Parts: sequence; structure tokens; C-alpha cells
Amino acid sequence: MKFLKAIFIFVVLISTKSFATAQVSDCLIIDKDTLRIQSNPLEEYFKIHPIPENLITTVSSANWRGYIAYFKFLEGKLVVENIYKEDYKKNSKGESDFFLTSIYKAIFGENKNFECNFYSGLLICPSGKMLQYVHMGYSSIFENYTLIELKDGVNVKSKKLTAEEFVDFKKKYFKYYKKTDEYKQKAKEFKEITVESDKVLNKLTLENSNSNNKENKYLKQKEADYKADKKVESFMFIFSNDYMKTIEIPLN
Repeated sequence: MKFLKAIFIFVVLISTKSFATAQVSDCLIIDKDTLRIQSNPLEEYFKIHPIPENLITTVSSANWRGYIAYFKFLEGKLVVENIYKEDYKKNSKGESDFFLTSIYKAIFGENKNFECNFYSGLLICPSGKMLQYVHMGYSSIFENYTLIELKDGVNVKSKKLTAEEFVDFKKKYFKYYKKTDEYKQKAKEFKEITVESDKVLNKLTLENSNSNNKENKYLKQKEADYKADKKVESFMFIFSNDYMKTIEIPLN
């Protein structure tokens, strides 16, 4: 999964324009409602406990995780209700039919309602009409949002926001996040990826160009650094849902 995500990040960063597909979300079951979640709580768990090899064999551009998890709250604790992989098979007409297959037991065994006590962060649940479609991650904008803050898997507090309030919250949180060591480290890693990919693209461009013009290497490098920084910042903002941890934005 780490390798697949690395490829996804690479594809996102090799161009000024990002073409990554909007992602299928995980879901949160509350009473009779099933809400989308613009965040993925199990990713933290799978970093330490990887999904069994060859369990997920199909990964689509709309679901780089390869799975869809369903969560619910039991006594205020976030638990996994079920988790599915996406599969396809040919029907009688030779067309591909999409279906979901539960992989819960293969991952969590007989442990029902697996507790997510490893997760601290926000569950970002959009609702209502889609006001703006963005062909990237979880960036599409909806009418309303419910933010649920978790600490070690326990529901701490929640807040409801309009679309305008959520966009404003995201911008302010990102402004804070850019000052953190976590951002600087992740930005450094992503910049290294995009710089290397740009070198490959530039080399290919030069090899296929008949131009003999001499370039100012210093200016070329400064331009490349500037573009890389802008790409990384844009990428980090688009995926900032992954990094927002609290409802109240820290002052420092």
C-alpha cells in the first residue's frame, strides 16, 4: 500500500496540473444515517499493521487505498463495523460488474467492532448537495459539514459548519499547520519527489528538442525550486484533511 500511495503522490506532483481522481470515501454509520468521511482513520493503523499481502488485488484511480471501511460509535468509541475490498467480474454481456467483498476477518480476525484507539484526529463528514466538484482527493465542497474530534478513538466533541465556514476553517488551519515541524518534514519529502520527477521530465524534453539555446542554469534552478515549492504547498493544502487534528485551531 505504501508503494501504491507513493506512485499516486508521484503522479500528482510531476505536473503543475494535478489529475488525481476524486476519492471514494470511508463511511460513518450514525443511527439510520450513513455519512461519508473525508478522512481515513485506518491508514494510521495500516502503517504499523499492513494489510495482508495479495488480499487486495484491485486498486482503482478513484480508490488508491483499495478498501472502503465502515465505522460506528459504541459507547463513544470509534469502531470498525466492516471493511470491504473492491472487486470486478464479467457479466453475461462481457461487461465488468463492480461489487464489494468483506475482508474484515482477514484483517481483524474474530475481533468484532475493532476499536480505533490508535486514532486521534478529525472525522470530516460532508452532507447535503455538492456545491463544487474538485477532481482531486476529498476536495469537493458540500453544503454542510460535521467535524468530530477524536482522542485515542474516543469522541471528544463535534461541530457543525456550513460550506463557507468549513473552507475558512481549512484555510486557517493550513496557515497554522505550515508552521509545524510535521509540515516541514512532509513538504521536504514531497519536494524531493517532485524535484526528481521534474528532472526526468526536463531530460526527456531536452532529448526530444532540437533547440541549441544555452540556458542560465542558476535561473533555471531558481525557477525549478519555486515551482516545486508551489506544487508541494498546493498538494499539501488539497490533502490537508489528513492533517487537521482538532476543531479548535491551535494558536501557535
